Amino acid sequence: MPTPPTHDDSPPPPEAQKTVLFCPDCGHWSPITGDWDITTTADERLLVCTVCGSIVDRRSDPMEAT
Repeated sequence: MPTPPTHDDSPPPPEAQKTVLFCPDCGHWSPITGDWDITTTADERLLVCTVCGSIVDRRSDPMEAT
């Protein structure tokens, strides 16, 4: 009889917690303040993956929302 899989309840390492972004296209990960390219347009700030060029975060500029 196969052994059932175990479940690990330990917290993730610090680099894998909420302050880390993952690129959905290539799997690259880095802290929010890490190696992402930052592009600012007239009304958005984009974080772009340095490995594959995909947009991993898109934020509206709050100053433009008024």
